[in-house]
Amino acid sequence: MLAEAFPQSRYAAMKHLDVLAGAGLLVVRRVGRERWNHLNSIPLQLMYERWVRPYEATWAAPLVRFRDSLERSHPPSEEAMMSPSAISMIPAVRSTGITQVELEIPIAASSERVWRSLTEQVDLWWPRDFFASAEPLRMQFDARLGGLLYEEAANGGGVVWYTVIALDPGTSVTLAGHLTPAFGGPAQTILRLALRKQGDETVLELTDAVFGNVGTGTSTEEGWRALFQNAFKSFVEGNADDAGR
Repeated sequence: MLAEAFPQSRYAAMKHLDVLAGAGLLVVRRVGRERWNHLNSIPLQLMYERWVRPYEATWAAPLVRFRDSLERSHPPSEEAMMSPSAISMIPAVRSTGITQVELEIPIAASSERVWRSLTEQVDLWWPRDFFASAEPLRMQFDARLGGLLYEEAANGGGVVWYTVIALDPGTSVTLAGHLTPAFGGPAQTILRLALRKQGDETVLELTDAVFGNVGTGTSTEEGWRALFQNAFKSFVEGNADDAGR
């Protein structure tokens, strides 16, 4: 019996279990006269994802970079690499999970204008500091099923950002991409961009879900805000007069 492992009475133990069950941390099943208490780890995981993981990443990433810098100048011995302390660092650096960003960006332009800017004029508003190639030339978006969002670089180089996996022309596009270790991965990202009319404005709804190594600060919200809330929105609203051209 569970209560036998604690100094409290059976009644006191039951009260504690009832509190945990009321908080959703226990799932109670009755089999005849027996009561079975099963741990429900989902709320704990949700709390961890919401409150611990973002701060864990904030502190972990600088510490990992500091460790890597020291190891480059003073390579560790084989004994040190196999020590318990070295092994225990692996989960903190490579933590598999899911992170999601959701944004709504109102734009003072028609949905037709917003869609045209998004799919046909990407190179006109894509910021230079968002390119990943050493010598980028232009950004291209082939907005069709199987099409690519990619950057062209000098000497035939470039980077594929996303592949279109779902499309409702004029309304929404869903893209699948990859984050390499250089950008916080390895991980896969699913990006959905949808347009919704709201009075005289068009709301751009952005949802980005990242699956994989998200334990070292793989948060894309700041980048998406800079790209769409600043660069894209400013471009569309500043060029609304050429919507018919």
